[in-house]
Amino acid sequence: MTGQWVRFHYSLQLMPLSSTQIGAIGENLLVNAVMKASDGRLSPFQPLADGDGIDVLFFDKEVGNAVAIQLKCRTVTLYKAGTKERGNLVHFELKKTTFNQARRAYLVAALCDEALTGFEVTWFIPMSHIPLLARDSSEKWVIRPEQVGEQRGPVRILSLRIGRGPSLPHRRSVRSA
Repeated sequence: MTGQWVRFHYSLQLMPLSSTQIGAIGENLLVNAVMKASDGRLSPFQPLADGDGIDVLFFDKEVGNAVAIQLKCRTVTLYKAGTKERGNLVHFELKKTTFNQARRAYLVAALCDEALTGFEVTWFIPMSHIPLLARDSSEKWVIRPEQVGEQRGPVRILSLRIGRGPSLPHRRSVRSA
């Protein structure tokens, strides 16, 4: 059995992860980080089908409320204009078909580290603020938060590094595309 496994393993051709696979990894990282940071107070629930733009619900066991989260993950920042050098802007898109401004929900936009083992930075954005912060395209909202920048606007930036615990939130700017 071992010889067969070794031959199989070395015959595999590696492929890059799809955006769906990166999103699934990000959801698990987020769930683990929030449970750990809340000392178990927040319990995650994932829908069997997330066609409504809800990736995870966090239930607060102490007060009995839940909050809906849509998670968007990226692994790289955008290139600086006219160069092959990575800049500080991260590109996220939200489909309008699943967007509901009236819903008490939040977007967690996350820049994952290169190894997909944690987050470099996360942005916690109330869905009600998306139309104010994002570029309105025909079928989607486009939002490009800065990894660094002036401290202004309604967006909370959180560092949810696994094993380090979250830092206190502070305000950062977000640019629409």
